[in-house]
Order: sequence, then structure tokens, then C-alpha cells
Amino acid sequence: MTIDTPSNLSAVLYGPGILCMEQTPIDEPKENEVQINVRATGICGSDLHYYHQGRIGTHVLDSAKPMILGHESAGIITKVGSNVDTLAIGDRVVIEPGKACLNCNRCNEGRYNLCLTMEFSSSLLRGPNQGLLREFVCFPAYLCHRMPDSMTYEQGALVEPLAVAVHSVGRTRTVKKGSCVAIIGAGPIGLLVAATVYAQGASKCILFDINESRLDFSKTYLPRIETVMLPKKSCESSILEWAQDHVQNTLIGCIEPETIDAVFECTGVETSVGLSMYLVRRGGVVMLIGLGSSQCLMPIDLISTREIDVLGNFRYSNVHRQAITMISENKIPTDGLVSHKFSLDQTLSAFELLKKGGENVIKVQIGDF
Repeated sequence: MTIDTPSNLSAVLYGPGILCMEQTPIDEPKENEVQINVRATGICGSDLHYYHQGRIGTHVLDSAKPMILGHESAGIITKVGSNVDTLAIGDRVVIEPGKACLNCNRCNEGRYNLCLTMEFSSSLLRGPNQGLLREFVCFPAYLCHRMPDSMTYEQGALVEPLAVAVHSVGRTRTVKKGSCVAIIGAGPIGLLVAATVYAQGASKCILFDINESRLDFSKTYLPRIETVMLPKKSCESSILEWAQDHVQNTLIGCIEPETIDAVFECTGVETSVGLSMYLVRRGGVVMLIGLGSSQCLMPIDLISTREIDVLGNFRYSNVHRQAITMISENKIPTDGLVSHKFSLDQTLSAFELLKKGGENVIKVQIGDF
């Protein structure tokens, strides 16, 4: 397959709100690499965070070293480098966007997401690491997972966030047939976690959020799901007081105590982290997925006396092929998750839409679908 164009339009970030659409070089694939024409890229919360603040945590973008955004991508192979015999020109692939060393202790354990030298696309840790929100990119062949013919590029770009959900559900080890699960946060990750726990056999899933329109959408996306609208915390109460009071008084009528086997916290909001500790049953698991404040209050006495397992989740490892299969076999619904699509030259409009937010915004994707 030949693409007769020299264009490589790319979304390059220089600082907070300074996102420029520029032409960047089209790289040739090196040994063990393939060149990919990127056809769909989802905007992640981290992309939006970099766009708003030009930083995540202590990692601040230097305007002299700008960064291309985007890491939720699928595309078609246009060239192959030497020694690549597992993929061919014309193959449609999902890109797994983290390059690990494959030699350290964590990599040898199979937990390459914890590699000390991980270079993750569109992140500043050991970067800037250039992202995928562009027309062409070269990537190691082993990180390019072939898509079945039945999958669309739109679905392919949903595999990366689904991988987060699949990895987190697998780490709890408590989600199985008949489980009762609570999820805090009805954004794309929370919705995909809900779909994953149902695929794993959970009998009941309760979704919490402060956004009524997102909860309404979740009932269309997953008709079996139960939803709970959360009030905003009053200024008078402390975070843990609010969480305890809300479970003991407000939710007592709709959630039977000691029945929730696992809680997936997908917001990173401190009040939601506290709430998760009071929701889960004795001996249950709280999985922290959302990244918000670097520090938060937690009820240590509750965690200890009820033997609550509190786990962290950082991206994923060894689940992309599983995620692709789950979508292709219709175990994970995708209809409606992508609420808005933009062409690459409309990228600035896409980020502005997400900046403004709105009742009907779920997942935004950019590309040539």
C-alpha cells in the first residue's frame, strides 16, 4: 500500500492551551519497526490535563521541547522495517503505546507497565515522549496488535482505555460470576470497567457519578446497570465524615450493606476515594484507577479492622490482545461510547469541546475513520 502524500499533520503542545497543528517529519521504520498511518485516536484525560496545565504532577512541559499528544490509536501499516515478519503492509493494527526495556526485573515478571525506563507516548516521564495524534508514526512491531476485519478503527482506538479496565478487573481477583461491584465515575474508563465486570460474570454493578447525563447514558450503554446520583460534599463536613454519612444514611435504602465485593474508583477525587472505603464489604477490594490529588485522607482504622485490600492500578500489561478479542466477540459493547468525532485538522475544536464539557460528551476521537 502506498500513501502518495508528504503530509504528517501533528498536534504539538508547547504549553498550557498552546496546541499547534504542524507538519512534522515522516520517519522511516527502523529494524523491527513498522510505519503506521494513524486512522483514529481518542483523547484521554491525561491529554486534556497536559492541554490545560502543561504538566502532570511534577513533570512540566518545556516549551523548547514540545510534545505531540495522543496515545489511544489504531491505524494501517504502510511500511515495514527489516526483521519484521509478523506484520505486513495493509495490516490494520491497534498500537500499544508504552515502550518498556523488556530486560529489568519488572519486565521479566511480566509487569512491564512498571518498567523503570518505560517511555509512554504523550507523557513527560523520561520524555517528552512523542504521541500518536498525527498522520504517520513508527512503532516497534511487537507493540502493534492486528485487528480482525470486523473491527472498525473507532473500536480499535477504544482498545487502549479498555486495556486499563481489563487490567484493573483482573488485578482485583474478586470479580467473578455472581459478584456485586460498585464503580465511582461514569466516564469512559468507568463505563468500560462496568462492561468488563459484566463480561467476567458479575451479577450486579452499581455506577456512581455527580453527572446525571452520564448516568442516563450508562443505562443505554449497559441496560442492566444500576445508577446512583452523588451529591456534592457540603463545606461543613470533612471528607471522611461525608463519605461515612452518605453510605450510612443516604445510600442505605438502595444498597444492601456488606454486599459489594469490589469498588473501582475511577475519578481520583478525594471524596470518592473515601466513599469507596465505606462502600466495600469486609474483606473486599478497593481498586484505585483515577489519578487526582497526589495525597488524600483514608480511614486506616476501617481498612485495617475490615481487612480491605486497597490496590493501585497503573495502565496495563499483557491485555491488549484480550481486549481486542472481547470487542470483536461483542463481549464489550462500543456503540455510543464515542460521542464526538473530528478530523485531524479539527483537533483544536475537539480539545475546546472537551474543555467546555457538556452533558452529551463521553469519548472524543480524532482521525480519518
